[in-house]
Amino acid sequence: MSAVRRLEADGADELVERETELRLLSRLVGDLELGHGGSALVLGPAGSGRTALLDQVASLATERGLQVFTARGSATEAELPYGLLSQLLASIPELADVPWLHAALSDGTDVQVLHELLCQRLLESARRRPVLLVVDDLILADEQSEAWLAALQRRRGSDPVLLIAAHSGPQDADGDGADPLCLGGLPWENRHVVRLRPLSEAAVRRLVHAVPAPRPPVAEVYAATRGNPALLAEVLARSAAGPGPGAEITAITADVRRDTVLDLLARLPSDLAALVRTIAAIGTLDEAYLRPLAAPLGMPLNRALRVLADSGLIGTDPAEPMNPQVATWVLAATGAEERAGTRRRAAELGHRRAAPEEDVAGLLLGSQPVGEAWALETLHAAALRRREAGDHTEAARYYRRALAEPAPPGTSARLRLELETVEASSCPFTGGLRLARATRVSDGDDTVRTRLSAVDLMMQRGARDDALRELAVLSEAVADDRDRADLTALHWLAEGTGAGAVLLGIPALTDLDPTSLTPEQTAAASWLATTACRDGRVARRLARRAADPSNEPMTLYSPRLALAITFTQTDDVLEALSVYEEVIADASAAGAGVPVALGLTGQAWIHLQRGRVQAAEEALAKATASGPPDGWPPTVTASLSTIAIAAGLTRGDLEAAQRAVDAAVDGGPLYSTPYLLFMRGLLELDLKRHRRALGLFQECGRRMNAIGWQNPGLVPWRSHVAIAAQALGDEHTAAAMISEEWRLAQDWGTRTAIGRTHLGAGVAVRSEDAVFRLTQAVNALQQSPARVLYVEAVLLLAAAQINRGQTSGVPRLLREAERLATAYQLAWATSRIADLGKRLSDRPRRSYRTASRRWRALSPAATDLVRRVLANASNAELAEELGVSKRAVELRLTAIYRQLEVTGRAELRELFDALDKEL
Repeated sequence: MSAVRRLEADGADELVERETELRLLSRLVGDLELGHGGSALVLGPAGSGRTALLDQVASLATERGLQVFTARGSATEAELPYGLLSQLLASIPELADVPWLHAALSDGTDVQVLHELLCQRLLESARRRPVLLVVDDLILADEQSEAWLAALQRRRGSDPVLLIAAHSGPQDADGDGADPLCLGGLPWENRHVVRLRPLSEAAVRRLVHAVPAPRPPVAEVYAATRGNPALLAEVLARSAAGPGPGAEITAITADVRRDTVLDLLARLPSDLAALVRTIAAIGTLDEAYLRPLAAPLGMPLNRALRVLADSGLIGTDPAEPMNPQVATWVLAATGAEERAGTRRRAAELGHRRAAPEEDVAGLLLGSQPVGEAWALETLHAAALRRREAGDHTEAARYYRRALAEPAPPGTSARLRLELETVEASSCPFTGGLRLARATRVSDGDDTVRTRLSAVDLMMQRGARDDALRELAVLSEAVADDRDRADLTALHWLAEGTGAGAVLLGIPALTDLDPTSLTPEQTAAASWLATTACRDGRVARRLARRAADPSNEPMTLYSPRLALAITFTQTDDVLEALSVYEEVIADASAAGAGVPVALGLTGQAWIHLQRGRVQAAEEALAKATASGPPDGWPPTVTASLSTIAIAAGLTRGDLEAAQRAVDAAVDGGPLYSTPYLLFMRGLLELDLKRHRRALGLFQECGRRMNAIGWQNPGLVPWRSHVAIAAQALGDEHTAAAMISEEWRLAQDWGTRTAIGRTHLGAGVAVRSEDAVFRLTQAVNALQQSPARVLYVEAVLLLAAAQINRGQTSGVPRLLREAERLATAYQLAWATSRIADLGKRLSDRPRRSYRTASRRWRALSPAATDLVRRVLANASNAELAEELGVSKRAVELRLTAIYRQLEVTGRAELRELFDALDKEL
């Protein structure tokens, strides 16, 4: 007994949940016993118990003394004329004298006459004793036998003949559409349709509990077998014979199904088996494709497809012509050469028929080389589509297959380079090696551009030394002016100072006229100006020149990422976001994951500066999801960790920040590492672990100096060394660090850099200078994009003024801080505002005596200057009256404000409100 027959027989022993169907068929047998004929159709997929149910009915009819004649269609006899009929009528006594069918046909017997004779003899037998005809797998009947059954149905009339047939027809249709016999012209009267549904979970539970212990979990068995009785029986049998209840039910079920499929495939006629292998190879039921590809068949193609569908080897849905697992098993049993040849012929046919390019590429993926240009173009296009979708693994498969096609040397070199680039994006451990190998392709103008792209990606991965070595090799092959300019820009960025390399023909940045630089070179120059902290205005001019829309678009990522950081540091954050967006779009289209991730983390950093924490976290989530979880190079992992820590700190969630620190990976002394060290130091500072914070800030500074980054706008490590040192009592170090950072911030000149330095000084210096420093920080940051820093400065200033008793301006500061904290959802700021408000309300109000004492402390010249200020004289008017410069007036007023412990004109007026009449 075959595997399939055995499964159905095993399932039949139980006939679980088939009571209703059995009662219906038993009633029909009872009617036949009384002389009433009819017909019934049993529908159910393979393994649903069709055969078991028919066997029960046949046994019942035999017990009641009826004549029972059985037959079963099979794929092996579907091509044999009258194969099913020969089974059905072989044991009928009335047909003993009829010449056997194939002999009669070979003698030229008329088919109609033969059908009439056979029907007449069968009906005569039925009149003497009722006849039950049982036909299993009717869909596999040969055409001649099906025609005779149609003739019998037409001739039967009221004679006591009951025909019960079974097949795997549609389970959700009614009427004639559910009856394949109607397709053969069989008239059905008094027809009954019995549909066999999968077993319920309750029935599966009964069967599982019927086997000896230990038993497998019912839920797993039900999910794996989907209530198929035959499959369930074999799974339970193998599970009981296996290693015990720990055996994986899913694996056992897959083994049973595989054995069933392979057994069926082995028993099929060779032509049908070849058709199954063709469908598995090309994945379609389209007869227009199958007809020229399939081997000669012994039956019409549409009938062959019905036969295979009934067996369960193929489906009927064009969207899924074959279950993927079944296709895998069939292909595994097919020779590699046969598979590849079939797919090649299918691809060629699809190309001629103008099939969708994606479908043709899928066929080419597993085919033999075609040797024609269209195949290479189709595979390359498919690889590019996969890269654009971010599916690097699949893109690499198409590239490797494309390289199997014959191509000119330059084309092959370019394909190899693109393949190495894609594989570098998907493999963290060999990415640098692959990119280095990609630059070793043959020289030629058609490959230099992609070799430069490979070096570009090396730099984003942090392999700066490797990039310099590859640029040195590549410099000998570059002939085109634009390629030479791009190579120069990459060399400046990798080397970090713009010194160039005379022996390689790479000029120094200072040797070139700034107006003659290409956009990539100008972007590199702006970044070098930023890191060296030369002049923010110069860096801004260079950056805007590089981003000029009239320029030819930049194709390399590293110069554009450097340009975006420069815009960020010059407070042009909208320009920076725009550049990042272009990088993300271009890199996504090219399937380059690293620049996508760096662009997204760059955007996230800007969002955090501007207080848009949710937008930053969304960008961080996109960056994390844009590549393999363990597949990022150190530059990206450090950037992701930096943003995660910063987001936690900005929200005031120190636990989230600590989790991000615990998961952080240090990327080495390159791009993101100083940021990561700085963020870790900020967390330690918030946790009051000042010594740890000091060590992290100092290490950050060492790495900044090692790579030549002097700009405090990039990472203000000096002022934070000062804060940690002051907390540890080292006032000398604090003062030195503040002095150095202030000098650099003035050189750079942006509001954010100056404001942040004042902010650090306001925390690190003595209390009598804190109000002044923090006032300057608020004034600078008020117009900068660093909104979170501005809130921090406002709150620190409010606290310092309360500490100094200068409370007149505090309510205004708290209102400003509350407005921004609400807008940016800064929970940490909200709690501090409430605390400062309480401190303010608890302090006694300023008295007339205090104002009078401070007024008397002023010199006559200062008193006169205060009178003029309170009379609303502007600084320019005062300068003109006193005959001095405006700057001299500002310095005198600053000294007076310090002496009176106020921050400006508004507080000055509030201080002396009580003395208005006297003044």
